[in-house]
Amino acid sequence: MTLHLPASMHGPCSGPRGAWRYVLTALTLVTAGCASDAVVAPPPKTDVSQLYWALTLDHHAVTLSTVAPYDTIRLTATPRTVNGDVLADLPAPTYTSLDLDRAHVDPDGLVHVVKTGTKIPVVATLVVGNVRHADTAFINVTSMASPTLPVSLSIDPKDRNPLDSAKIAEGTAKTLSALIKNASGTTINGLAVYYVSLDPTVAKIDRSTGRLEPVHPGHVTLIASATAYGVTVADTLVFKIGYALFVNPNFDPAVNNFVPSRIIIGAGGNVVFFNGTGTAVDVTFDDPSAALQDTRFCPIAPIVCGTGNIDAFSAQQDRDNGVITLPGARGRSFAVPGTYPFHSTIFGTTGEIVVMDESTL
Repeated sequence: MTLHLPASMHGPCSGPRGAWRYVLTALTLVTAGCASDAVVAPPPKTDVSQLYWALTLDHHAVTLSTVAPYDTIRLTATPRTVNGDVLADLPAPTYTSLDLDRAHVDPDGLVHVVKTGTKIPVVATLVVGNVRHADTAFINVTSMASPTLPVSLSIDPKDRNPLDSAKIAEGTAKTLSALIKNASGTTINGLAVYYVSLDPTVAKIDRSTGRLEPVHPGHVTLIASATAYGVTVADTLVFKIGYALFVNPNFDPAVNNFVPSRIIIGAGGNVVFFNGTGTAVDVTFDDPSAALQDTRFCPIAPIVCGTGNIDAFSAQQDRDNGVITLPGARGRSFAVPGTYPFHSTIFGTTGEIVVMDESTL
């Protein structure tokens, strides 16, 4: 293909006339001697399973001593895919101690402690392209010359009540602990422990304190581990997150209804309706026989007690009647799974209480 140009547009590849060269190159790629080869971008990676997703240390909670040979540990950070597979051929991570007064770390991850302390952070970092991931190990340091070595770790309360304790209701929290014992069965205190939830969509757990916070009903696997003086011990526990056993809907005068108006609880759970306004509102159930005596607050606040429908009430009304404990509150318990509609005869608004069967979890 031949492209004929006016004489005014002919010229060298530089200068004002040469500017036309870039336009013509893009269209024809035939401007003699003036165009370089076009740069073609590589196709994007579409296999997300092979992308750099995380960096994980082999130890997260470590206890050492300032006395050799218990004053060192080697940390190894591994880059992984979203599936947890190891990624090879990536640059080496960097290791950094955030408390140089107490711990040093060399480029290969060898940690040397020099002073006692708790929760001393050592961070591993790896940047690949514009993706950065990091992981942290927390180190406790003692001054023991002959420390007691651990032989077992058990997530409390599994070893105390294995039949019924490994569960918690949605909307509540529980702090777990790890019982670490030596060869003679004596508990060792003061060791750093690392907790992890394998499904944070069901429950989250604080990595250092063991505080468990439910997110959604279901089952979640929890792991606790500790590395002390060169010995690593760990335990695994499957925890059941049940449906909430207490919900407190509040009366909202903007909509003349309780919020939330759809209440989900587990069997045997309590619903305490609260009206902090001066406007009285009733709660009338389609099946009053299902609304049983509240088992949570009734013993300490008689105003919450009662069964069946709830007559019109308000916080101001209760205060006028001398109620001191929980004015504007009325409670009911629901034992049998099912859906229980309710409404207000005053405002005509409706809602429902859904009692879930936990045996389906």
